[in-house]
Amino acid sequence: MAEKLVAGIAQSSDPGQLEDSLCSTPTVNCDKLAVITKDAPTNDHEESIVTFMHVGQGHTTTDTAHDVITGTTGILTSIDPNVPNISSDNRYIGFFAEPHIIDHLADWPIPEDQVQNYNDAIEAGRSVVTYKATGDEAPGVEQTFRDAGLRNVKTFETAIGNK
Repeated sequence: MAEKLVAGIAQSSDPGQLEDSLCSTPTVNCDKLAVITKDAPTNDHEESIVTFMHVGQGHTTTDTAHDVITGTTGILTSIDPNVPNISSDNRYIGFFAEPHIIDHLADWPIPEDQVQNYNDAIEAGRSVVTYKATGDEAPGVEQTFRDAGLRNVKTFETAIGNK
């Protein structure tokens, strides 16, 4: 069955707050939640039943192309490192260009303007909550996100049809 990605913007990345508002409902399995935040990792984040993906923390990477694009290596920085049909997806910019975020969102064709909206929210101190849902789960998860106060709740189809 095709998977869907439900995403929304939360006002904070406080583990207790998110667990209370999202995990206490029968429509959401907290093992499938991932929160993208620029907050520094804390013990509360590490001990939470929700997965937290911290961005902007200077993650080390072995992805040379990513390092070149983000300017963290001097090699090839004076030329455009993007090669048509070979380079990674250019929609992933800002926080969403970090390799662990690209890996998490790789199968979903999130429009560039929406990625920018999520980046702006993260920069402003909010977080992006994602949930990998089946087609049957998605409407209930969307409603739970809205009921919990998440903004800009959207559902994206998987790019590969079936997973």
